Amino acid sequence: MSLIKHARRIPAAAAALISGAIVMAVTALGSVAPAVTLAVVGLTASPGAQALTCSSSNALRCTSYTENQFAGGFSFSEGYGGFGGASNCSVTHTPVVFIQGNADNAASWAASTYQVSGYNKPAASTYQAFKNAGYKDCELFGVNYLDSSERNSSVAQYNYHKESKYQIIADFISAVKSYTGASKVDIVSHSMGVTMTIAALDYYGEWGSVRRFVNIAGGLHGLDSCLWVGYGNPYAPTCGSQNWYDGWIFGFYPDSAYPGINPWTADHSTWYSLPSAAYENSGVRFYTIDGGTHDEVMCATTSDYSTCGNSPLFRSASNVISQLNVGAGSDTQAVNWDWANNGYPAYPNVYGGDSNGVGHFHEKNNTGSIVVEMLTTSCSGIGCASTYQNDNYGPVSAQ
Repeated sequence: MSLIKHARRIPAAAAALISGAIVMAVTALGSVAPAVTLAVVGLTASPGAQALTCSSSNALRCTSYTENQFAGGFSFSEGYGGFGGASNCSVTHTPVVFIQGNADNAASWAASTYQVSGYNKPAASTYQAFKNAGYKDCELFGVNYLDSSERNSSVAQYNYHKESKYQIIADFISAVKSYTGASKVDIVSHSMGVTMTIAALDYYGEWGSVRRFVNIAGGLHGLDSCLWVGYGNPYAPTCGSQNWYDGWIFGFYPDSAYPGINPWTADHSTWYSLPSAAYENSGVRFYTIDGGTHDEVMCATTSDYSTCGNSPLFRSASNVISQLNVGAGSDTQAVNWDWANNGYPAYPNVYGGDSNGVGHFHEKNNTGSIVVEMLTTSCSGIGCASTYQNDNYGPVSAQ
């Protein structure tokens, strides 16, 4: 199936921000230097900076939070809340856009960390790790692209990749660029947020807006559990193959022979295949963090158990800078196909690393120091985990 890229309309929120709060000049290193201050059109600034807060979490995700935590004149009405913005704040780093995974919320980037037995507990959430590194609230942004009903884990199996979600993500990136004056952003994404963002950037041809892309536990090659669920199961469209009538609609079914064809999860079949995102976009630096067979979402079944943990890995390319395995604790038990985690969070699917170490969700919550190094230094390979190793937060290996 041949797909074409689409022109993106300028959303109202971005149009109001075109004049900008601050016009910035992006340096060769990706940092942003203030140039000239202009009036913000059509916006009312909020007093003071507003940091992202998570009222309570279970070390997997944020469970109690304020949905809309925008501040400082930044607003975005297309999605379902999020965070970012601050008044009296100058942008000096490339803005970071956080995109969380299926049934999750943007506040989960501030969820608490987990202590792996024999190691130290990471001192800060992923969001706070950026604050500790000198990032400000006017440089850190996140959006809920799923509505409140879609963020209920009991219906996670009904969420899938589609154009309406691509528009929210692409327009949010545009709004962040307009607000900060930056020409590019850095993307930090987790799970379905990885694949949804890649598809959004492909759909609108917006890869030129991205400097660096961090993939945490993204199912680039699909989920082996979907082989059990089926490519066209109406009770789990998240496991679907590529839609026959609209190729931009797809699920996590691993590419297979007809009729389970899914070029999105194939290695080399087409320019928009997820594993080939780095190969096809040489101007962006790509990074991966995964948990191998400790990841209860990637390795929930006996199918291809020896390779299931490789699903988040990009196809080899010179701009794939670092791909790290931080999995710890128990391996998944590989006994069922219930990827949707019925009973989550009390009973993570076939347990795995998140029960006593680092699995699918702790890969996001525990690795803030790694992500900061990926975005702020010229590190490569295992070198991107130097702080993580020095602080003894858990095992890590290069892939």
